[in-house]
Amino acid sequence: MKIQKVFIPFVISTIKKLNVKLGENGNMKANRKFVEGEEAVSAVIGVILMVAITVAIAATVYVYVSGMLGSGPETNPTVSLQQTGSYVSIIEVQNGPVTGSEATAVFVNQTSGASTAATITYTNGNAANVDGGDIIVKPGVATLNGGEELDIGDKFTVQILYGGDVIGTCVFTIQV
Repeated sequence: MKIQKVFIPFVISTIKKLNVKLGENGNMKANRKFVEGEEAVSAVIGVILMVAITVAIAATVYVYVSGMLGSGPETNPTVSLQQTGSYVSIIEVQNGPVTGSEATAVFVNQTSGASTAATITYTNGNAANVDGGDIIVKPGVATLNGGEELDIGDKFTVQILYGGDVIGTCVFTIQV
């Protein structure tokens, strides 16, 4: 009983502070001084709007996160070449395999710019891929220089083409 005597006046003073009015039958009514009309969005439409907004936010977050987690930039393989006497040695292949059937070796005359295809010899027995230890054999004189005599010191740029890109290059100098 003592609790009711203390509690009820506390509740009434709190209600007055919150600007809540008691109705005619003792029910509490909120202060509605900002409400002009009785129109409002129905509960069904409100739920649909909340679901649509949640789906839109989730889709935005998914697109943002998937863009951050995407794969890195693709890199083309690279091939290190070096002249060894009368042929070119493939020293090393980096950034993935180079499929032998898709790779082309070319000798480009540095003076005339004329190019001639060359043969890649797979010394390791694996013709499926170009690997370190394979060699590029220079074409014969008749095809290499358009039938012209080759002079000692003539220079050619040797290129390996793969997927339309030059992935390896070195300078080849005609020797004795």
